[in-house]
Amino acid sequence: MINQEVVLKNAWITHSQFMDIVAISQMTPGPIAINAATFIGYQKGGFVGSVLSTLGVISPSLIIMTLITLTYIKLKNQPWFKNIFKKLRLLSLGLIAAALIMVAGDAFRDLFSVLVFTASFIASWKFKLNPFYLLIGAAIVGMVLG
Repeated sequence: MINQEVVLKNAWITHSQFMDIVAISQMTPGPIAINAATFIGYQKGGFVGSVLSTLGVISPSLIIMTLITLTYIKLKNQPWFKNIFKKLRLLSLGLIAAALIMVAGDAFRDLFSVLVFTASFIASWKFKLNPFYLLIGAAIVGMVLG
């Protein structure tokens, strides 16, 4: 969705810059939307632009999550409310899968990138390695062998 708005519709950044934002967002704390807003805001309006863009992205979520939290505290023991949260877990899984499908074409450029991903996935799943160490290891392998 971010790609659609900032690259295709408004042409604020190039597709290459967007992929850089995605990569950097994986290494920095916070969601991609906040990192992208900060980057694009800085590109278009300097420091003030980055602050205003970031606030514009986080304010709606902050307000909504505050309201949801207050509602959750009041309704958490209701059976129908518990059922809604079970369904929301499935929705979250679907959104993550959709993001993976969208980025996979650009992320898996060749056999090498597929092998690095596969090795990282297996190491994470089977050996429960910290994602930070996997990221550093993949970067080193990419620099040395890629």
